[in-house]
Amino acid sequence: MRIGFHYHVPACSREGAIYMPGYQGRFVEALAAHCSKVACFLHSPREDEREYLDHRISSPNVELVNIGPHASTPKRMLQAGRFTAPARERRSDLDLMLLRGPSPLLPQMAAAVQPVPRALLLVGSYLDGVGDLPQPWWRKKLIQLWSHWNQHAQTKVVAGALTFVNSRKLYEAHKGKAPNLFETRTTTLSEKDFFERDDTCQQRPVRLLYTGRLDRSKGLLEMVEALSNLVKEGYDLGLDLVGWPEKGDPILAEIQEYARGQGIANRVAYLGFKPVGPELFQCYRAADIFVVASKASEGFPRTIWEAMAHSVPVLATEVGSIPHFIRGAAKLIPPRSVQALTSAIKELIGCSDERRAYIRAGRASAMNITLEKQVKQMFKTMGTWLEENRFSAATQG
Repeated sequence: MRIGFHYHVPACSREGAIYMPGYQGRFVEALAAHCSKVACFLHSPREDEREYLDHRISSPNVELVNIGPHASTPKRMLQAGRFTAPARERRSDLDLMLLRGPSPLLPQMAAAVQPVPRALLLVGSYLDGVGDLPQPWWRKKLIQLWSHWNQHAQTKVVAGALTFVNSRKLYEAHKGKAPNLFETRTTTLSEKDFFERDDTCQQRPVRLLYTGRLDRSKGLLEMVEALSNLVKEGYDLGLDLVGWPEKGDPILAEIQEYARGQGIANRVAYLGFKPVGPELFQCYRAADIFVVASKASEGFPRTIWEAMAHSVPVLATEVGSIPHFIRGAAKLIPPRSVQALTSAIKELIGCSDERRAYIRAGRASAMNITLEKQVKQMFKTMGTWLEENRFSAATQG
């Protein structure tokens, strides 16, 4: 099978090799293990994005097709024909086009490759979290209106495509609209990545960890406030933040200012961006509790699987698919409650039996969510769907 792949996350060529962010690169290479060719129709990066293209593609059957610069969303909309032209020109070489969404150009890319069969992998919605954007009200309104348009156009594509979703919320939202709908899990984990231990919180200070995008919808300020509360109660602990700042969101500066004001600046450490692999995984192995305090609904953070795979007890808010996927394997609390977050951290620090139970259950859950297993199942579903489409076309013909 020869497949195309499109998402808005960029990639580049350096010294004859393809580089992209680790979470995308690992997925693309997992795809390549099951087909003869993966043609990646991706943007070239902005200068500030190049440092995040940390993963070197080693699969020889992956090809990068540059569709143009990773420009602003309005510019991509206005020049959609230019950005989708490479895919239109190569459509005769493809058996299937896999479109990851939400993505600004997903509807236009889907139209550009017709009549090639399209499969969608939906991992969220642009409508989630708009209210938490650090933007003037009028700009938020424009973003909201555009997000509604993008989602409406995406729904039209769904009607004639094979659709994978990575959350129960997305499944329910598309049920009845997508005739070929399947729930999947998105992950960066390979079977060789797992790390086993029985317990954490054995030394002081206790290390809390957050990894992922640094934006305010993830509850980062609430984490720091909970940390401050616990330090005032006499707990010896710190918070490590790992990831990349969201463009236009000054959350990191706000965290640092708040921490200084509370006298805990030495307890909050921004460790920077860590590429998926040994460098990032060492952060999980050094952590005692993994915290993700998302305020808005989302798909499912892949970082939760990463933490569970490295035997870190997980504390998360009950938003999106988090409770559906990991209830019983993590400590869950309501969103937007600093009091609940503070109490839950305190309980995990104080109860070894609870930590051990979450570590065991979490690791067992993550074992079933590896790239090898998930992508193999995706290809089985895609193969069956393509065969049914061919049979249907032949019968009608």
